[in-house]
Amino acid sequence: MKMKTFLIMALMLLTMGCTLQSREDIAEKIGRAMIKKTEKSVNARIEKMVKGMLIYPESYQPINTDMGIVTNNMIIYDSDAFLALHDLKNAIDDFDKNYGNDTTSQAARQELETIQAMTDVVVDVANKIENRPVEFEAIDAYHQFYAEDRPGHQVKKGYHFILHKDNRITLLCEHEELLRISAFTKELFGAPPRLPH
Repeated sequence: MKMKTFLIMALMLLTMGCTLQSREDIAEKIGRAMIKKTEKSVNARIEKMVKGMLIYPESYQPINTDMGIVTNNMIIYDSDAFLALHDLKNAIDDFDKNYGNDTTSQAARQELETIQAMTDVVVDVANKIENRPVEFEAIDAYHQFYAEDRPGHQVKKGYHFILHKDNRITLLCEHEELLRISAFTKELFGAPPRLPH
């Protein structure tokens, strides 16, 4: 009797183990459901935001919006991390422009100390993000469009908007800025940051 009970329990555990999903799978399912639920309304909401930012809103012509799932372990999409990375990248670029190879002057040393403190902040934030249990965070809506930047001169632009779990939409940055910070993150940590898929 004990052997039969043991076998039944083993089969139950095996069945439960096969149906358990990883945190990544759960985040993916939640994200896909949110994309499906919001894909019809998100373009109209983004259009309203974009037109409010343009000099010539009447010239706005949407191209497309690509949506991807953002989890809480994607460093680029954490507001604190993004701002810290952005500020650090700008500080390094400014140092290179203003001081070049000078690391001995008092001003250069003070700037290097500031950059080191900023680097420490980035590393601390990155460590916190890396140790989080994976959860669905938001949707990245990469919206591309044409618009005039001056009369008769049309340009192609792209912005990344974040559609939060509570249905708010916020602007993250222009596409070129996301690429710049992503490349810097790869340079800093030796691996490309995780981006939505």
